[in-house]
Amino acid sequence: MKKTLILLVATLLCASVYAQRRPTPDRKFIYMTSLGYATGLGQIELENKTVQNKNFDISVNQLLGYQFNPYFQMGLGAGFDFWRHTAFIPIYLNFTVNFTDTKIEPLFYLNAGYSFKWYVSSIPEKMDRVVHGTKTGPMGEAGIGMRINLNEKLSIVIAACYKNQYSDIRYTILDPNEQDFSAYSTNARKNVLYHYAGVRLGIQY
Repeated sequence: MKKTLILLVATLLCASVYAQRRPTPDRKFIYMTSLGYATGLGQIELENKTVQNKNFDISVNQLLGYQFNPYFQMGLGAGFDFWRHTAFIPIYLNFTVNFTDTKIEPLFYLNAGYSFKWYVSSIPEKMDRVVHGTKTGPMGEAGIGMRINLNEKLSIVIAACYKNQYSDIRYTILDPNEQDFSAYSTNARKNVLYHYAGVRLGIQY
């Protein structure tokens, strides 16, 4: 019982230290560089088959924003999204809400914008005979996590995120009277909203 009380008191003391208000300006410009990794979710129903979304997404983003008060900030971001055989350049608006004004802050963020194409492979994947993400489209990302304020100018942001990208998928509808070229080219396409879940790590300064 005594050990339990000591542990409880120590926990409360630590919590009171981290609950102190940060001595930072209420209004300021902020910059954040972040790295994210996400894996594909769900499956894509095509006319002649079902394709699993086995894509991964590695993203590098740079954000320029403004902190209006200790609890709300917004800004403009851009970056690169690398999939398995294609890549996008997203440009987006960011909205971030901090739930507390302490050294460790729970937060929620939302990114909404548009992704331009950087490059895409025209060769279908060997297993599924499809080409993912071949056109530009709207994008979105939402995350929940925490900001760890190391000092007045430097913070680390860690968040779990969900993201989506509207694009299309190219595939082949076979004609029984023609030769199968599905390993080299496609002849059909379908608009798709790709879903991903992952994590993001950022440095804010």
